[in-house]
Amino acid sequence: MPAEQRWKAACKRMTAINLLPLKRAFCFGIQLCCFLFCFAAFGGDEISRTYTYKGFDTNGNLLVEGVITLRSDETIQVKGDWKLQILDKNKLVELGPQDGSGKIVGQLKGDNIFLNLNPDQYENNIFLDGKITKTDVFKVSGKWGLYGFVGKINEGNFEMVRKKDLLK
Repeated sequence: MPAEQRWKAACKRMTAINLLPLKRAFCFGIQLCCFLFCFAAFGGDEISRTYTYKGFDTNGNLLVEGVITLRSDETIQVKGDWKLQILDKNKLVELGPQDGSGKIVGQLKGDNIFLNLNPDQYENNIFLDGKITKTDVFKVSGKWGLYGFVGKINEGNFEMVRKKDLLK
């Protein structure tokens, strides 16, 4: 058999490969990518909860008041906003950056929540480490801390009581 005929026969066998399973796998992959994109873009329901916030010193004296809004979805990540006011302006430096407004990031694991009020800073951070309880209203209580490069600078207790639920 001449080389040219062998070549033509080999080409016929190669084109006779059944491409149907490959086409199906490719279509499935495209559909999966579209589904994941739509799910990520539009996501599941995001829950937004607004809380009244009160921060106390270790003796129970009220130092800070305001509002914190937290948003969460199916993940453990929490995002939100805060608007707080230090009641005694003489303690602005002592209490750190918890006067004004800003963004929050954190994690929710079970009934424990950890929040960072200053996620864009590497020093002078306010962290909230709390526990969520459910009685007739949702409440978060725990410890707040002011942290710098040297470690913990100041601390106290905090309480957040949910004002209302919003489903976005």
